Amino acid sequence: MSYDLLIRGGRVVDGSGLPGYRADVGVKDGRIVEVGRLRESAARTIDAAGLVVSPGFIDHHTHLDAQILWDPYGTSEPAQGVTTAIMGNCGLALAPVRAGGEDALVKSFVRVEAMPREALVAGVPWGWSSYGDYLNKLEGKVGINVGGLVGHIALRHAVMGEEAVERQATDGEVEAMKGLMREALEGGALGISTNRNERHFREDAKPVASRLASDEEFFALCDCVGETNRGVIQVILGLNKVEHLPWYDALARRTGRPIIWQIVMHAWTQPDLWRQQLDGIAPTFRDGYRAYGLTNTLPIWRRFTIDNAQAFDEFPVWKNIMFLPKAVRHQALRDPETRQKLREDLATDRLVTFHRRWDLLEIVKVGKPENERFLGGTVADIAAATGKDPLDAFLDACLDDPELTFLTSNTGGDPVATGEILRSPYILVGESDAGAHVQFDANFGYGTLLLSRWVRDKHVMSLEQAVNKLTFQVASIYGLQGRGLVRPGYAADLTIFDADTVSPCDPEWTNDFPANTSRMIQRSTGLHYTIVNGRVIYEDGQFSGDLPGQVLRGGAVAAA
Repeated sequence: MSYDLLIRGGRVVDGSGLPGYRADVGVKDGRIVEVGRLRESAARTIDAAGLVVSPGFIDHHTHLDAQILWDPYGTSEPAQGVTTAIMGNCGLALAPVRAGGEDALVKSFVRVEAMPREALVAGVPWGWSSYGDYLNKLEGKVGINVGGLVGHIALRHAVMGEEAVERQATDGEVEAMKGLMREALEGGALGISTNRNERHFREDAKPVASRLASDEEFFALCDCVGETNRGVIQVILGLNKVEHLPWYDALARRTGRPIIWQIVMHAWTQPDLWRQQLDGIAPTFRDGYRAYGLTNTLPIWRRFTIDNAQAFDEFPVWKNIMFLPKAVRHQALRDPETRQKLREDLATDRLVTFHRRWDLLEIVKVGKPENERFLGGTVADIAAATGKDPLDAFLDACLDDPELTFLTSNTGGDPVATGEILRSPYILVGESDAGAHVQFDANFGYGTLLLSRWVRDKHVMSLEQAVNKLTFQVASIYGLQGRGLVRPGYAADLTIFDADTVSPCDPEWTNDFPANTSRMIQRSTGLHYTIVNGRVIYEDGQFSGDLPGQVLRGGAVAAA
């Protein structure tokens, strides 16, 4: 047999979790045809001696729904070894949509996922109605494989219009949504996602539509997933609480489908919550049901300025001011009485996500040269240097220099806790949010960080276990048949990297979005090749320009 591609002499870590081994991998017509000691010729041969050959990573928590329409690689995804991306998370999707309802969906993407409105308006070529129509738009135009979940927000708007952000649905409207849900599954959706995060608002300060839904409505939509016996259910309920676990458990038992809930991470405000979450969900798995907690390999960093801050949205006084027009907002932030109200709002005695620690707000960018002395310091440092109260120091500095940019994280600070979370069989690794928060951060490299910090440096798991977490475990949960393993008959989605050097680079700025808007990207080191359906799309930092990606549709298509 003559191969299209032959990868010689690598250490095959096949995605199963079994020990890696030395072998060649032969590829023909987009699929792996042989693994072992191969002697046949090939149109192209890659020397992988000293490198790891693994399945391509599957980034299952992305918001690339819009970006993939103008950026067929998702830019940083192949640079991190990703060959497949799952879109439509957190209730956000671009379909189904009724004529005239497009901007309602844009409003949620702009605020929740911090995407530039100008880029969405210029870059999304509307014209579809059903979820299947949206997927059809991508056929033959993607460099990586893509699949998606139908968003609860889109379902509500498609049936209820703007009333979706005002009230609960009637019985008749729920039935109409169920019809669209079944249609989406038959069109290829991999399941459904919802969003009840109390901090998630639209651009106009109204709650995202799914927050207005009753349990009865959402569970009825999830019944459609259970009836097809295919697909997953992804949920975000907002501020993490142990009290949420019975809700996940009930949904798993009712539908029999995998539940993906977020998030399990060490938090400064609740340092023991992660342990309570893992212990609390264990009975669900012991009884034969699946409700996987989602985690990340790094703290969830956020960059923000005074004009795009979302960190304060869970504080009512702050939120009301942050949604004011810019000039009015700045004026209000200068007012001493308003500042006192903001101070009292921050001091409220209730559980919140924001750590409320000025020593954890680092300055990473300034607009004025005289402020360069603050780079790398914190708001607490500014307060000490100026002799001001920290809140006054923060607001005065921001108003004097609106380009002042802060970096902070509320989670992931304890490496011992993070290691235990990553190893848990009840945990699904990866929350890149690729396509979202493009002006705050770029977390594409959660996979290469797992391989570097947590495998190579901290030894919290073996390389084989980590690759399994990034590949076959995800493919199995999401029902991506024929992907996630280096085995004959499987799709030739492959990543070739140096286990001794692979690592994500720091995020960097670029101005390549539609309407000349800026966003952050992330490169890597030690990642040599990314191969999608047998074709090399990324090689030592360069993209090939090929578009071999496939639209991965759920099993309900075949069953319809």
